[in-house]
Amino acid sequence: MGEFQFAVLTWQGFLLIAAAAAKVRAPRRFAMAVAGYRLAPSALAETLAWSVPGVEVILGAGLISGWHPTIMLRLAAALFASFGLAMALALLRGRRPSCGCGVGEDRPVSWLLVARTGGLAIFAGLSSAIPPPLGLQVLWRATSGLSRDAALATLIALLLLGMTWRALTVGLRVHNRLEALRR
Repeated sequence: MGEFQFAVLTWQGFLLIAAAAAKVRAPRRFAMAVAGYRLAPSALAETLAWSVPGVEVILGAGLISGWHPTIMLRLAAALFASFGLAMALALLRGRRPSCGCGVGEDRPVSWLLVARTGGLAIFAGLSSAIPPPLGLQVLWRATSGLSRDAALATLIALLLLGMTWRALTVGLRVHNRLEALRR
């Protein structure tokens, strides 16, 4: 396995998990962004708003873990392509909803965002054509007695712990700001 292949899996995996974490922290805002695309009935927008972060976490964890990397990269490419297609359709219909990307500031959909998302899809798709890397299997072999399932469960637990810590720190910051406003 080359370092480049490992970096691609890790980078795209963490990108998906970071995007999911941002969407979970502000579910109403993401649901409004999904509804703003007007590509699905409004009743389905909330369901999509809850399912997309779950898909992103599963794909992200799969990419980082190195579990069936070719399949995970192709699924990530399909996910990025569907996001890019939704943005392009919104622009072609004269709409500029919030992108709902989840990482950084939400900004209106633009052709630059369509190109960026398309680039992610192409990058994941091309990376899936490279022979599968070992991913974190190298680390699993280095830990004596730890099975692949146990290592994956540990990774998921650590990711959830990190997201919980982030949610707590953001919540504490919001609480402190509200207290400062009350004074």
